[in-house]
Amino acid sequence: MKIRITREALTQELFKVQGVVNQKSTLAILSNALLVAEDDQLTIHATDLDVTISTSCPCEVLEPGKVTLQARRLFDVVKNMRPSEVELTTEPNHYAQLKAGETQAKLPGMPAESFANIASFEGVSFYPVGTARLLDMIEKTLFSISTDEGRPSLNGAFFRVSAEGTFAMISTDGHRLSRIALAPTPESAATRWPAELSRGVIISRKGLAELKRTLDISNPELSFGLKDNNIVFKHGPTQVSIRLIDGTFPDVDQVLPRESDVKAIIRRADLIHALKYAAIVAPPKTGNVRIAFNESECEVHTQDAEQGESRDVIPIEFSGNAVQAGYNYRYLLDVLGVIDGDEITMEIIDTLSPTMIRDASRDDLLFVVMPMRI
Repeated sequence: MKIRITREALTQELFKVQGVVNQKSTLAILSNALLVAEDDQLTIHATDLDVTISTSCPCEVLEPGKVTLQARRLFDVVKNMRPSEVELTTEPNHYAQLKAGETQAKLPGMPAESFANIASFEGVSFYPVGTARLLDMIEKTLFSISTDEGRPSLNGAFFRVSAEGTFAMISTDGHRLSRIALAPTPESAATRWPAELSRGVIISRKGLAELKRTLDISNPELSFGLKDNNIVFKHGPTQVSIRLIDGTFPDVDQVLPRESDVKAIIRRADLIHALKYAAIVAPPKTGNVRIAFNESECEVHTQDAEQGESRDVIPIEFSGNAVQAGYNYRYLLDVLGVIDGDEITMEIIDTLSPTMIRDASRDDLLFVVMPMRI
């Protein structure tokens, strides 16, 4: 194989696959990317067997062919070449020669036949979702996906599209829960959605993280489809295939707390500042802080025998009887970090019941944080 391609284009496409290639895998081929050159197009594939990314860009194909090269090393070499055009030539022993002006490199490769099988999604029905909408759903749920491998059904976010075209994504790790339900668009409302999406599927944490780093917000078009046990997303020249998690996601509607009469409206920036101040002396293991609400104030207090004690008071709008509860400040900061609005509402029932947190400017978001014993 022999191609000429701009350094910027090759660097950009190689960057997209870096999160998938596994440097420590017992299968050496999984640290490689498969490069296929044909029809004036270079296509790059990478996979860890659970997430597969395929992407392509135009190039001048002097000799069609394919090879696999170590993805991280190839990316670093190409990124640091100075001239703007790169010539890549493979040799019979699967080495690849790269030239850019006076800059040269030679990298060992492996035969393309050794690479993992890349599934074909020809004939799959694709449905539009929109880049901004999916990124919003990922941003609001990724942080609360469980990393406990003993509970595999919680190692991903539950994704469902209702018959009316409402997109919902939910995640929980047992300590906090995130739910976003985006209203139907005219297009989604008119679509006849497959039964699998109405029941819902579980998309892995890594798959969502790779989508987040791969999607380009400047390209608004994004569609997805299902085949066997995979969900695949198409975004311009890039395709991301994610193996779905087998299992049953818990029915969160059964565990959500009832709406509380005890509600506080708080400036998000004020609460973030108070929690970060408390974090200086909060117990390192538990991160426990006490939050107390009264008629017009929120007091954030923490103490530790070795760390010390801190107290901060911020103004709020409050309705209901005075109440207090303990929380891991890290969980609260995670929630506040993905809320975009200037104000939040907190609904506290008691010291043991889950606390609901909402973006005061959005009705489609709900976060739940479990309190700790004070």
